[in-house]
Amino acid sequence: MTIDRNNGKKKILNQKARRYIFFYSFVAFAIVHFCIFYIAVNINSILLAFKQSTRTTDGKIVEIFTLGNFKTFFEDLGRADSPLREGFLNTLKYFVLGMFVMVPVSLSISYFLYKKIAFYKGFRIILFLPSIISGVVFVSMFKLIIEPFGLIHELLGKIGVDMPFLLINEKTATPTIMFYVFWTGLAGNMILYQGAMNRLPNEVIEAGRLDGITWTRELWSVVLPMIWPTFSMTVILGFTGLFSASGPILLFLESGSGVATKGTNTLSYYIFDLTRNGIYYYPAAMGIFFTVCSLPIVFGIRYLMSKIDPEVEY
Repeated sequence: MTIDRNNGKKKILNQKARRYIFFYSFVAFAIVHFCIFYIAVNINSILLAFKQSTRTTDGKIVEIFTLGNFKTFFEDLGRADSPLREGFLNTLKYFVLGMFVMVPVSLSISYFLYKKIAFYKGFRIILFLPSIISGVVFVSMFKLIIEPFGLIHELLGKIGVDMPFLLINEKTATPTIMFYVFWTGLAGNMILYQGAMNRLPNEVIEAGRLDGITWTRELWSVVLPMIWPTFSMTVILGFTGLFSASGPILLFLESGSGVATKGTNTLSYYIFDLTRNGIYYYPAAMGIFFTVCSLPIVFGIRYLMSKIDPEVEY
């Protein structure tokens, strides 16, 4: 009996050992991947921000420690004609559009779809369709519609209306791309909001109906407080992209001619354009500066959202 018990314990230990080996083999892969492609890359980016390459007297190229990248950054940010300042201002425009326009509109549309208004299924398909189609395809379609000799120009030309070339003009290119972002970007938050609304207890909604509250009062006094964790999460995530908010500038500029290069620059595209041209030290300094600036803002917004309305469980 003692031998059988010992053999049974050994079998159990061997099974547990195999399970642990199987589990940790998969976890080890994820940890190695995280260390190489996140920790190592970010450490290298931080170090690049404080480096510059220079040529020695004997012709060798070496890297030296310097704060010159940050000095150049602040100088460019202060110049009115610099692409950095243009990209910074355009990035703030996209952030304001996403946070203060698209979030309220997405919440309102989600609520009306939740209330099952007339033809709500058709509206749902129309609103979610841009998120299903590839961004490359949709940008190409959008350009074909509004570019010179496109569909809208042809239709308006038949009634004698001369439509301006929106993407070619640097003054109208960014607002046009912002309209595209608004048109195609509503579905993301709507999926989250509708998922949260569909989980609301029917008893609470029915009680409000019996009390005779209006749809507006129901949205602000019942629905929004109950989906507050989801709503606050989208707001916090929006503020994490404060300095990386950007439209599909790469798709518009790289999908052929017909888009004004000047006036459409954003921080993300500017950093990308610098790095693909072999400039790494200056973009690294830019990334560190905007990361340091965004961290207290994000944590402050998170604290504020938690104080406005505590998390609700139901």
